Amino acid sequence: MSELNLTHSNGNKVKLTTPDTLSANKTFKLPGADGSSNQAMVTNGSGALSFAAPVTWTTVASFDCASTNASDLVVTGLSNPQVIMYVFHELKHSASSYNIMRIGSSSGYQTSGYFDIGTYRQAGDADPTSTRGHNQGQWAPLDYNFTNNTNLYSGKIVLTRTFNRWSYVTHCDVSYSGSNTQYELFWRGHNRNFSSSLDRVNMFNNGGGNYTSGYVTILTQS
Repeated sequence: MSELNLTHSNGNKVKLTTPDTLSANKTFKLPGADGSSNQAMVTNGSGALSFAAPVTWTTVASFDCASTNASDLVVTGLSNPQVIMYVFHELKHSASSYNIMRIGSSSGYQTSGYFDIGTYRQAGDADPTSTRGHNQGQWAPLDYNFTNNTNLYSGKIVLTRTFNRWSYVTHCDVSYSGSNTQYELFWRGHNRNFSSSLDRVNMFNNGGGNYTSGYVTILTQS
């Protein structure tokens, strides 16, 4: 096995060695200049190396719902991020209706062209139940069928952009205080009409009311 030795003035060495196994020749081309502070070396997948800022998540909002009793889980002033993620733990709402979500630009929220489809299954059931929402005025990212104000939602909703078109995927579970009943939800959707620069996103309950307990963090990725 070949190795490259870099010797310090004090005689100690840093060694660069080949992989344990290598099925073919491999060439890596080093960058022509140093990167900026906190950048990392990345590859283009074809052996060309360069310096770039690592992909990171930015927290844009957080809610301790027992303290704030928020009526909606909203963030505005976004700059058309690539990804938005809602992360929530035992989120509970006071109203007995389903939760809805809308996206929008700086001029307001989109109120048409939302499509949902998904499944839910109680723990122990072999077959999931499937349902959908077709060309609605909003998404229902936590499923249309879950309307009890005893639901405790834990999981995440991930919204992603391609060419200013948005889709989402939800993975979460629903549990209940003092009960061993539990459901798993897998829900996804897209918007057909919205194509503006995204400035805002909001989740709230169709029946009004407040989020009375649980924790929510909203993050973005450029």
